[in-house]
Amino acid sequence: MAVRTMLLSSIGALTLLFSAISAPALAQSGSGGPDPSHHDSRGVIGIKLLEASANRRDDPRAYLYIVDHINPGTKISRRFEIENTSSSPQRIAVYPGAAEIRDHKFVPSPARDANELSSWVSINRTELIAPPHSRIPLKATITIPRSATKGERYGAIFAEATSPSAAGSARSVQMVNRVGIRIYLDVGPGGDPPSDFQIDRLTPGRTADGMPVVQATVHNTGQRALDISGEMRLSEGPGGLRTGPFPAQLGTTLELNASAPVTVVLDERLPDGPWQVELLLESGRIHHTVNGTLLFPGKPASWGLPALIDSSWPWVLIIGLAAAFVIPLVLTLRLARRRRSRLARRSRSRVAR
Repeated sequence: MAVRTMLLSSIGALTLLFSAISAPALAQSGSGGPDPSHHDSRGVIGIKLLEASANRRDDPRAYLYIVDHINPGTKISRRFEIENTSSSPQRIAVYPGAAEIRDHKFVPSPARDANELSSWVSINRTELIAPPHSRIPLKATITIPRSATKGERYGAIFAEATSPSAAGSARSVQMVNRVGIRIYLDVGPGGDPPSDFQIDRLTPGRTADGMPVVQATVHNTGQRALDISGEMRLSEGPGGLRTGPFPAQLGTTLELNASAPVTVVLDERLPDGPWQVELLLESGRIHHTVNGTLLFPGKPASWGLPALIDSSWPWVLIIGLAAAFVIPLVLTLRLARRRRSRLARRSRSRVAR
């Protein structure tokens, strides 16, 4: 009986599920898989989405994943391709599978488990032989039944290549190379629900080995799941130093109404500060930036005071307090004026008599 192990492709790790041949800046890492920028010299298979939804042509995320909103009783299709970068033919199985968002990560099912979404997906070719160094175009169709209930579902389209077992071996290792394209599909009447998020609490700290780090808290305030990425720049440091950008820790997927930390690890040579910091985070076409002033703690494995975030809120507070004082004052003056006016009219009436 063969012992099967999973080979995580260097350009499409199973647990990360990103489009295998896409821009490195948008690929996600951090779950213990290999570096997506490294290519295995023996060759691997990859998968890539070839088109985005017509109403998401300005959304970089829609070119990596199938992100869409569909009304019940309708269907969509997406073209994608599978690449064999090895020097030998590869037998590849292509199929839809289940996924979920767990612990702020997009987690595919390790087996061919079906969920409701994967049962709606059909692929025009489910088995193929990919010649060496080839690319094969395919098409996936998602058909939504009229009885489908409102809500967002998650799944993936997988491509899987399995190495042959060693002949005559009672126990052999069988390598499985599996990659996939994520699916974020919202079902319901009307248009696409809004997507948005909020950033707060920039907190500076140092790791156990003394690396400076900044952690932000991100809240999903919209009605769709989000994949958060971004970068940080520092300026106005000691001696006028400027540095960056530093990439935000990737791999953060936020479900509806969820909050999660996003971490930026900086250069160990940075002085403590103070620094002016700018953090830009994005998910597709949603972008938000926060600016603030922070000071790193001097000791390893410690956290400093939260950054003083520059925003319009202090002015809003001042205006609100002013309004709370001015509005009652204006009302009091008006009432006093009306009272004096009534007294004056009564006085003139008495004189006339």
